[in-house]
Amino acid sequence: IGGASLIRKDVPPFVKAAREPLGFAGVNSIGLRRKGFSDEVIKEIEDIYRLLYIQNTNVSKGIEAVKEQMSDSEVRKAILGFIDASDKGIIKGLI
Repeated sequence: IGGASLIRKDVPPFVKAAREPLGFAGVNSIGLRRKGFSDEVIKEIEDIYRLLYIQNTNVSKGIEAVKEQMSDSEVRKAILGFIDASDKGIIKGLI
């Protein structure tokens, strides 16, 4: 998360966030590698967020796309579970 950022919505796991208003700025692949995540898992995370933020106009459509196109996994469960549990909603993609 960028310094001095005002955080009004929840920031999903494994992502970078920047700008004002705060928005999705990509997957934190460097941090994930440092924590021992495999390239395969990082690619899966990137694919999930590509569906959520880049290929769909809203989070609901993105969630549907993830459920339809991505196989069930611990990473998918963690990301979708986080979004489902969010009271404030999640940050938007950068325009």
